[in-house]
Amino acid sequence: MNVLGTRVRRGAAAERAVLISDLHLGATADAAIASFDAAVSHARERADALLILGDLFDSYVSRAQVQVGVWRDVADRLAAAAGAGLRVVLLVGNRDFLMGREFERRSGAELVPGGYRLHLGGVDTLLLHGDELCQNDVPYQRAKRWLRHPLTRAVARSLPVSLAVRAADRARAKSRDVIQSGDQGRFLPSARAVEAAVAGGVERLVFGHIHRQSAGSYGATEYRVLPAFDQQGVGLLVVPGRCGAVRFGPGAAPEAVSDGSPCPWSD
Repeated sequence: MNVLGTRVRRGAAAERAVLISDLHLGATADAAIASFDAAVSHARERADALLILGDLFDSYVSRAQVQVGVWRDVADRLAAAAGAGLRVVLLVGNRDFLMGREFERRSGAELVPGGYRLHLGGVDTLLLHGDELCQNDVPYQRAKRWLRHPLTRAVARSLPVSLAVRAADRARAKSRDVIQSGDQGRFLPSARAVEAAVAGGVERLVFGHIHRQSAGSYGATEYRVLPAFDQQGVGLLVVPGRCGAVRFGPGAAPEAVSDGSPCPWSD
């Protein structure tokens, strides 16, 4: 299956799962790590799978990053969970798409460079990071093609960590300027892209990327948009017959929160 140029991998079913997205670890405060630890802990105790829908890190460029700092520490946290029997699935996002097999080996996670389709709590579900749905952001979609070219990837992944981090910081600063100055509507998912995503007959579509918690239906398909986890620790908890937004915090059970309003699609 292919959605808007994104290859979709088929995965085994999971009855109970924790879903989180856009953690941006590395640029966030300790509160984000604490919420992440709470989500991982709950998944280990009560779920079959932990599904991370991209942008686990604020940036990941060089393959050497997994050996140092927050990248190493987070990989080791995931490895401990995977070693205890938790299935960890990690989609890459627009900020950490250069993650490779070195992170997969260290973390024990299943690294997915595109989308992921599985039966989740009994519902046929398609997971995406969400950037492929923002088709009206033409400059980004053009840049995405050459940034993910094998030659570009090979050069970037061979950089020393210090140089890789500086390059990522400059790219993020430029991206922030573009987002703040541009037509905000172009950064939303387009209706035609969502239609293409659900055309394969999925019952539920889940994605992140736009940092806007939303829920609703598109035709016969239910959709959920995950917010940026680093902002409030909010993710999604799926069990048979129920799917709802929850907030993860240290030392406490997940707290149910509003599922959010319908997503405003762009034309």
